[in-house]
Amino acid sequence: MSSLIFKEDIGRDRIADVMRAMGLVPHPTNPAEGMFWQIWMTPDKKSAVHYVDDLLTKVRYFSVRGKKAGALTKKLRQQLPIWTRDELLKHALFTLMKGSEEDIARIAMEVAAEMDEYDAASAGVLAAFLKMDERSTRLAGALAFRSRPFPLFHSTAEQLAADPDPEIAVIGKALLARIIELHGPSAPL
Repeated sequence: MSSLIFKEDIGRDRIADVMRAMGLVPHPTNPAEGMFWQIWMTPDKKSAVHYVDDLLTKVRYFSVRGKKAGALTKKLRQQLPIWTRDELLKHALFTLMKGSEEDIARIAMEVAAEMDEYDAASAGVLAAFLKMDERSTRLAGALAFRSRPFPLFHSTAEQLAADPDPEIAVIGKALLARIIELHGPSAPL
């Protein structure tokens, strides 16, 4: 599985056109409230591209799965404006310094969404959000970490759970509980 984050909103019609041109077939979905979600499958139903548009966080991405995930990912990168990991991380650091509150919240979630498995560089960028003075930036970082309960985030979750800001502490406690639920109490520190 790989997640591909859009550089910009290109519209659902263009996405549908690209999916059809790639020979993918739409399948019905039942998205959660506040989300647009469309699944496009290969005719053999062994691979799928999930398009997710989170209307609350403004994060738009593909989740590509199945036997042909590599080939589908390559085609999507060629045809649509999708961040590479390194471009996204550079953009996140720039946004962290110069972006609006809304942009900072969105880019933190984009970095987390792109991280399908633990990645030290992406985790480092998210950790930078937690080191900023602005409460809204720290909150954005905490929320992004909460969406990725990797066992290597155990110590980060503990630090967040002890944060003097009550809202951030609640997020940290929830992340810690989820890590323990998924990976046990002795998750790597």
